Amino acid sequence: MQQIRGRDAALAVLHDPLFVVPPAPPAPTGVAWLRATVGRFCNGPAHERRRALSIAVLSAIPLDALRTSASVHPVQVLAQAMGIDEHVVEFVRDVAQAYQPGTGDDARADAAVGRLVAIFGGGYDEQTAARIGVLVQACEPTAALIDRARQRPVEDVLRDDPPVPATRRCALEPTTVGGVSVRAGEVVQVQLAGELAFGAGPRRCPGREHALALVATSRFEEVRHEGLRRPAPHR
Repeated sequence: MQQIRGRDAALAVLHDPLFVVPPAPPAPTGVAWLRATVGRFCNGPAHERRRALSIAVLSAIPLDALRTSASVHPVQVLAQAMGIDEHVVEFVRDVAQAYQPGTGDDARADAAVGRLVAIFGGGYDEQTAARIGVLVQACEPTAALIDRARQRPVEDVLRDDPPVPATRRCALEPTTVGGVSVRAGEVVQVQLAGELAFGAGPRRCPGREHALALVATSRFEEVRHEGLRRPAPHR
């Protein structure tokens, strides 16, 4: 798979409507249903409608609601902010490991999707998919960002070691970008880092502020606990 590297070339692809995401085929249940029903794996009006649902889910979560104990997994923090008290981290992890097609155990993900749909009310609809999708897409990347930012400024992590280092796009027409010739129908991998760590263009991550709020909360808690453990100075 060809790599699109460099800020300008990445921006060109991420803003170009002739580069789309590889779409997911329809499915009635399981992780295949989730892929086919979230905004992540579709284009055009369906993507715009489903992205708006995800943005609405996130907009209903005030950043103050994410300021909780650093020992709580970020997925559980988000779920609780959505009004879900049941423990969902393991289910979300089971889905996340197979969210990208061909990357994991679909049978395990299928079972987890079924459990999450039931927790979110039992409807196999776009609203339920949007809520589950927010948790799945936040799961490993946010946890990794929190972990890596324990030792380095978060800006350095996003520049040098972003949790989502790349995304994929499929060219609808032959073109050349960043000196790379791309055939019609070819899938390329776009490198993400620094200002592009949360993407760019119409598919940029809508959860950026929430992710950074979770990181900030974790760092504050660790500094506070370190201060509590440190012996008081002699007077």
